[in-house]
Amino acid sequence: MTDQTADHTADRPAEGTAWSEAPVEQSADGPAGRPAERSAVRRIRVAGGLDLHVEDLHPAAVDTTPSGPTPVVLVHGIAGTTADWARVAPELATTRRVIAYDHRGHGASDRAAGGRTSYTFDLLLADLVALLDTLGLRTVDLVGHSMGGVVALRHVLDHPERVRSLVLVDTAAEPASATGGAARRVVSALLEGAAAIATAVHSAHDPEPAADGGPSELAVVDERAGAAERHGSAADHQVEGLGRIDPEALVAFGRELGAYPSMVDRLGEIGCPTTVIVGERDSSLRDSAQTLARTIPRAHLAVIAGADHSPHASRPLAWLAAVERHFERHFGRVAADPATDLPADLATDKAPAPGRSTYPPAPLRPFT
Repeated sequence: MTDQTADHTADRPAEGTAWSEAPVEQSADGPAGRPAERSAVRRIRVAGGLDLHVEDLHPAAVDTTPSGPTPVVLVHGIAGTTADWARVAPELATTRRVIAYDHRGHGASDRAAGGRTSYTFDLLLADLVALLDTLGLRTVDLVGHSMGGVVALRHVLDHPERVRSLVLVDTAAEPASATGGAARRVVSALLEGAAAIATAVHSAHDPEPAADGGPSELAVVDERAGAAERHGSAADHQVEGLGRIDPEALVAFGRELGAYPSMVDRLGEIGCPTTVIVGERDSSLRDSAQTLARTIPRAHLAVIAGADHSPHASRPLAWLAAVERHFERHFGRVAADPATDLPADLATDKAPAPGRSTYPPAPLRPFT
């Protein structure tokens, strides 16, 4: 079923420990009618001795123990960071716990000394499992964007008991190499250029330049990197994001995106509630979204009008509406105050009336 949604508008830890130090907790009184929020920035140790940057945001009154409400875990795409979720995470966190993290080699997370061999989808999956284990999270609502969606799909297939529900955003269950050699060559050139930009940015800041080198056969690169809240052009944002990724990670994960094993034949195994979201203008992944929604049992498809590859950044209100509809459809309404309550029609599959926003206006607070 398709929903047409419109939008109008640290320190390093000692070896063998999971946390750097006590988490940095912050709390603030929300605007009138909103609960106070608490946030924590942590570092979690994963395979290879790397530390991941983790951000944890939730209302002060929410129980964050393992027996508390199911948290939402946000998994970003290639060349992204936790800042990718800056326009949606605070809104989600008004009624639930929200956890986001930077992949290895991205943002504030550590870079791998082993180079490209330390950047694989197998290790990204192991990192996610390690993060959930360290936080004591037995079950989560998992949201994956682009490359993060591939990781989310692998996780739910390998650990179905640990995923209560799934939201897949502009992603695919098979590599883009399936689209043919011409697409591979075009994207390969784009990604090689992006790696060169990342290397140049690092060279301007680091005493020793990062290793150069471009891929010979790649598949997909996110159209946007970096935080949505910053001013500037899309190119500025991409350079900002590329400046925070290890060039070796960019190349290695780019190759992985073009060669990971197809999961299409296994999509029927997914039994948890699933919503597939795709930007109307993300032409390269519209067919993949249709495949996901058609093949995953009882999955719903939400096409975000006017959105690109990152609808949570370009059309955050509509993206939030689609995600809240996902939770309402499967789990009922979450207790919320009037300032954060959703319109009644979001409980249905009907498209919003033309010219009407599907999510109430609210201040957007930085996530990072």
